[in-house]
Amino acid sequence: MAEGAGKLIMAVITVVVGALIGSFIGGFIGHVFPSGAVHDLFAKEITAGLEPTLLNLRVVEFTFGCIFKFNVPSVIGIVLAAYLLRKVAK
Repeated sequence: MAEGAGKLIMAVITVVVGALIGSFIGGFIGHVFPSGAVHDLFAKEITAGLEPTLLNLRVVEFTFGCIFKFNVPSVIGIVLAAYLLRKVAK
């Protein structure tokens, strides 16, 4: 069971690191290129998730929420990170 949990944690880390690197590269390219097709391709984000919601129980308050923002470079970063992880893991 520990081996399966380790693989899951490694997969989550791979997705997060790949998305962060891809988002950074996309933001950089978005600032370098002037407005146009290339800028729009790399700078446009798709947002999905649950907006922050407050649960007030008078004694304690909880805030829940999770928002995912993906763009083309972040997806490419995720795929590249997964590919590199498979190469390193073998």
